[in-house]
Amino acid sequence: MNRLPTSRNDNFDHSLRQLQQHAEGALSPATLAHLRRARQQATASAGASPWRRRGWWLATACSAVLAVTVAVQFNRTPPVLPPGVAADAAADLSDDALLFDESPELYLWLGSDTLAME
Repeated sequence: MNRLPTSRNDNFDHSLRQLQQHAEGALSPATLAHLRRARQQATASAGASPWRRRGWWLATACSAVLAVTVAVQFNRTPPVLPPGVAADAAADLSDDALLFDESPELYLWLGSDTLAME
């Protein structure tokens, strides 16, 4: 951004301040009081009410909690079983699978009518 030399900025600022003081001196005290009241009312109505500020804080806090929850869920690792437990579970699974695969005749016998006769 192009900036003017400091001396020109200072001169401009000084001349504007003098112009403002001259304009304020030309106004009546009643007009100045009216302008002050209007400015105070404008700043009071432009600012957020306490309830609106609390709403923003609540929304921000809820968003932060949600973000942390999602991050924790994505970073969660599956539980690691001790080696003995994992081997036993695999052995049990393979035993059951072998039991069903070993004797297909059992299923034929269960499904036959001779079982009903006995």
